[in-house]
Amino acid sequence: MAERAYRLAPPRSRSEWDAYHAIRRRVFSLPRPEEPTDPASHAMLLFLNEAPIGAIQIDDLHNCSAALRLVAIDPSRQGEGHGRVMLREAEAFARRIGCRQAVVYATPEAAGFYAGCGYDEEDWDEVCMGGIVQMLKHLD
Repeated sequence: MAERAYRLAPPRSRSEWDAYHAIRRRVFSLPRPEEPTDPASHAMLLFLNEAPIGAIQIDDLHNCSAALRLVAIDPSRQGEGHGRVMLREAEAFARRIGCRQAVVYATPEAAGFYAGCGYDEEDWDEVCMGGIVQMLKHLD
């Protein structure tokens, strides 16, 4: 069986940005937004053997927390464990930028996935919309 070589990195080329947006569009039916310009917002692609298979946005909230947003694995690659790898890599990135916890807004359907990755239900945003499960993981 071939070794899986993962890499989480920001999109660098037009084709990588296109892959980032395509994955998000397939998972979330999102229109193509502009690339983030806020230096605290980090768009990232998960590569498997140099093929982009996942997308995530990591926002430094400037309170020792990183928000992991729009966590998406290409639908053709879901259920293979790539989401767990992407979370692990995103958490490592958050540590490198000085964050001590990661937070997510999860749908009720996705809350079990995050719980299995070490996240606990915890209200961290007092203005959160209803129907969303707020989850938090300490990275220390």
